[in-house]
Amino acid sequence: MSVIRYIPVVSLVAILGLSGCGEGTEPILIPIPDETREATVVDVSTGSVADPSAFDVITGEAVRTDQFSGWDFVFQITEEGGAVWWPRSSIIEQNEDSGLILSSLDFDALVEAPESGYVLLESVPVAVGDVFAARSRRDPAFGNVRCRHFAKLEILEIDADEGTISFQHLVNPNCEKRKLVPGAEE
Repeated sequence: MSVIRYIPVVSLVAILGLSGCGEGTEPILIPIPDETREATVVDVSTGSVADPSAFDVITGEAVRTDQFSGWDFVFQITEEGGAVWWPRSSIIEQNEDSGLILSSLDFDALVEAPESGYVLLESVPVAVGDVFAARSRRDPAFGNVRCRHFAKLEILEIDADEGTISFQHLVNPNCEKRKLVPGAEE
């Protein structure tokens, strides 16, 4: 007996079984964290290699570029003494998704990341009090599917002498969801 003739029956049973799970075709979403988190990174040019100089939106972590290739922004103090974020897209040509956009809203009032308008290919000047919407690179966990994560960041402190920047952040852990409200479920 051929197995091929049973494939339509097995497929129909699987479809019926899966349609009984949940109340629709929407994926189950992960709640946005209830609390914001803080991170500190060092200047990528002058900081210690043992300290993180980049931020990964997907994991919501400060990361070391020598140990982890999955980052979205690196921090640098310029020769003139200003502070900048460099989006991954401005450094690595193959991935033009990571970006930042300066918000005119304060951190709590920024409840949804914009769809477009992100600075992708040049440095972004930062100052204490600035609030940014951030978009990650494509999440490699989803293969070729375009899946980016969105976040908001507020610059809390810049120490040019020490070459550090501290900021608070809130990352939406759901693919392509732009809502940025602590504790929200999409």
